[in-house]
Amino acid sequence: MKKKLLILGSDYGTLDTVRTAQEMGLYVVVTDTMSTSPTKRAADEAWMISTTDIDTLEAECRRHDIAGIAYGASDFNINNGRKLCKRLGLPVYCEDDRAWEIANNKSEFKKVCRKVGAPVAKDYYLNDKLNDEEIDMITFPVVVKPVDKSGNRGMSYCYDKEQLKTAWAHARSISDNPVIVVERMLKGPEYAVNYVIADGEPRLLYFSAEHHQPGQAANLYSVINTQPLHLRQYLDEVNDKVIELLKEVGCREGVAWVECMRDEDGKFYLLEMGYRYGGEMTYVPYKLVRGFDTIKWMIEISMGQKHQVSDLPSGLNGLETATAASYYMFSHQAGTIERIDGLEKIESLPGVFVDFPKREGNQVRGKAAMGIIRIYGETIQDLVSKIRLINENLRITDKENKGMFIYFDDYGALIDDFEAGIKEFC
Repeated sequence: MKKKLLILGSDYGTLDTVRTAQEMGLYVVVTDTMSTSPTKRAADEAWMISTTDIDTLEAECRRHDIAGIAYGASDFNINNGRKLCKRLGLPVYCEDDRAWEIANNKSEFKKVCRKVGAPVAKDYYLNDKLNDEEIDMITFPVVVKPVDKSGNRGMSYCYDKEQLKTAWAHARSISDNPVIVVERMLKGPEYAVNYVIADGEPRLLYFSAEHHQPGQAANLYSVINTQPLHLRQYLDEVNDKVIELLKEVGCREGVAWVECMRDEDGKFYLLEMGYRYGGEMTYVPYKLVRGFDTIKWMIEISMGQKHQVSDLPSGLNGLETATAASYYMFSHQAGTIERIDGLEKIESLPGVFVDFPKREGNQVRGKAAMGIIRIYGETIQDLVSKIRLINENLRITDKENKGMFIYFDDYGALIDDFEAGIKEFC
């Protein structure tokens, strides 16, 4: 009889988890309050139970003999799953509550950064009541953001006191924590650096750059791709400190990431971390670059398998030639999706993986991701060629037949950065 895996939610990465778990011989159940989703359609069984309804889920898991709980790229659902696993006596992702708190609180994260000497920008912290004395201490320009949200939610750029007050109110409106972080505004490219962890030992998995479409907001990253530009500097100056940081936080197994910026002063500064999948889920095409199956790794953890340090990937083979990327389909404006054309053709392309939770009839917030298309390229030119094909074939329109998503076509930037990075390793 097949062992059963329950997946909480239909988030990014859950469709890949269903498919991989089934390949591993597991029976897969998905639960959330969505009537249907690509994840639910692919699963062996679907439940209409909220991931917050821990009491009902506990009873159903016992009744159906669920052997493990898995998640996509969602702090929310991992947190629900940790509660559920503790009740059921199943393997708990991030058993250390302190580690989970630090990974989800920018203030606590930065305290640990300073303790181990990892580079962070100067910052300030505002509480639930603003006063002029606190504001007078701040040197502008700054970035304002909640301590407990990721993916740029609630973030604002401020150049004066009035903008700061507005930004503080916005951050407080979406945050569950009364503390708001204000930090020196850095200017430069951002990078997402991913690690895999076994027996308390973190290992660099991949280094990726975040690119926005020219003319769009700088933090609206349409394409995130693995590339070697500035990787040598990161390895020399930052990597060892991040490994020390992850150990100090208490990350024992699984995956983790840090987001950092290379400021105009030429130095890297850490911005935040996550002890889960990165939302872009570049792990999927990256398997073809590195040969390491991150999805399988995380399912094994959910099912109670303990990995050894010898199981970790070593070296950086392939990073200087092949590349993997995630292409976010960000919306121009809020609206309802009327039609999606071209997905079937795009899904048939070799090395292209579609993760598209939003479908016809779904409402979309402005500047929000409707889906992700993940891409493997044997070379950077191959990767760019596939992005061109996506742009030529994919169309998402609203009821007025207006295009809804932001096309990324700054191909030259992708090629120039990649080729400049290769020279750093010659």
